[in-house]
Amino acid sequence: MNSNLLIQKEKGQVVKICQTPRMFQKELYIYSKNLPFVPKLLDHDNKNTLVLEYIDGIPISDLAEPDFGKIAEIFLFLHNIEQKDNKCICHFNNHPRNFLYADHQYYLLDFSEWRYDFPETDLIHFLLYWASLYRRGKFNIAFRSLMSRYLKQGVINPLEWEMQLSQVIERFDAGRQQFGKWEDSSDVNSNREMMKNIYV
Repeated sequence: MNSNLLIQKEKGQVVKICQTPRMFQKELYIYSKNLPFVPKLLDHDNKNTLVLEYIDGIPISDLAEPDFGKIAEIFLFLHNIEQKDNKCICHFNNHPRNFLYADHQYYLLDFSEWRYDFPETDLIHFLLYWASLYRRGKFNIAFRSLMSRYLKQGVINPLEWEMQLSQVIERFDAGRQQFGKWEDSSDVNSNREMMKNIYV
């Protein structure tokens, strides 16, 4: 665990205490950019503590039908903030609990693991959760919605996608095994097979 959270609903804020100076600096770097899809940075102590806006939202995994097109727009915005060595800012920890829906808007939380990486890795990692949760037909709709919206303004390298897919799956599966998580969908393998074709 990289941080401790103190949720203060009555004050409309969350106090986040980072476990290491590096994690604090990583979080501060992103929250200081005042992005429209992240909680506002209200204060910090320049050491290990951030005070963030409290978002009274619903994790997207609890929504009957998340708008994956809108979520693709978050990735587009994030991936286009800045580049370094031909890589972009990637959230990297795309668990559904890090995405909230509140007041007709989607929010992205927890930037303790962000890094400069290829955008393909971010999208693949995000999609793998839904490939594990959804049956084939529902995943097909989610996958097509996210990819078609991203590709309208974003660029995905098909060769990079192909190379990253197996690596990200390996990382994803190792994490699931570490935390004792099992796949909820019997269609997980066919869903992953579907992910090989990005031009939907």
